Amino acid sequence: MLKQTTTKKPAELEGVRSVKDIVRPRSWCFYGRSGSGKTTLAATFPEPILLLDIRDRGTDSITDRKVDVKEIEALEDIEDAYYFLKEHPDRYKTIVWDTVTQVQQLFMEEVTSSSRKNGRTAGMWGSLSQRQYGDVAAMMKEWGLNYRNLTDHGMEVVFLAQERTSVIEDDGRNNDNMIVPEVGPQIMPSIASFLNANVSVIGNTFIRLKRTKVKRGNKTTEKEDAQYCLRVGPNPVYTTKLRKPRDIEVPLFIENPTYKDIIDVIKGE
Repeated sequence: MLKQTTTKKPAELEGVRSVKDIVRPRSWCFYGRSGSGKTTLAATFPEPILLLDIRDRGTDSITDRKVDVKEIEALEDIEDAYYFLKEHPDRYKTIVWDTVTQVQQLFMEEVTSSSRKNGRTAGMWGSLSQRQYGDVAAMMKEWGLNYRNLTDHGMEVVFLAQERTSVIEDDGRNNDNMIVPEVGPQIMPSIASFLNANVSVIGNTFIRLKRTKVKRGNKTTEKEDAQYCLRVGPNPVYTTKLRKPRDIEVPLFIENPTYKDIIDVIKGE
């Protein structure tokens, strides 16, 4: 008869640690009008940075930063960059898609390359069938998730997008009883919903004019200065998101935002 053995129960469960000790890179989405500071903000992230320039050509503002640029012209360029980064996770600390809006256009051209309708440019009304729109959405979700998951390899991943305002319904609300117009990334709604759900931070870049009084002699005048800002706090119109402890208050927007500024907000500092 075999002797019964007993398993000693461990005093502590292996691999358990405090949530405060868990530090992971994040995924980010910044959207806004052209020239509102998206690329400049992305260039404040941990270096070295790899910027995937997807037909945006907007790198003049970041020539003072340690940024490598790879120009993306086709789907295979996105694939090559991803597999390189996965195999060399220590090469870059931050990866930037500039912009997601142009990636969508690139994928539209990819799915319609063999069946263009009436010579129309991909993305124009009537240029894609319902099935082709579905194919574009599937490709965007697949590669967006692939890149988002590079955070598991120690990289911050930043998605930049142009700004889009949703269609206004007659009663001023949409099907979810939310106030409209609603402003968010300029991509297909299904892709926007997917992206918004899968990143840690969503912010809207914008420029505001700040008036200050200037005293010259006996005269006081006003001057206007352009100030770059990032909406991060709850907003009924602009899509925003910030994963942080519940008791930390978030400002409506950050002036002259940087990566450190946003991290400080998340930490409540």
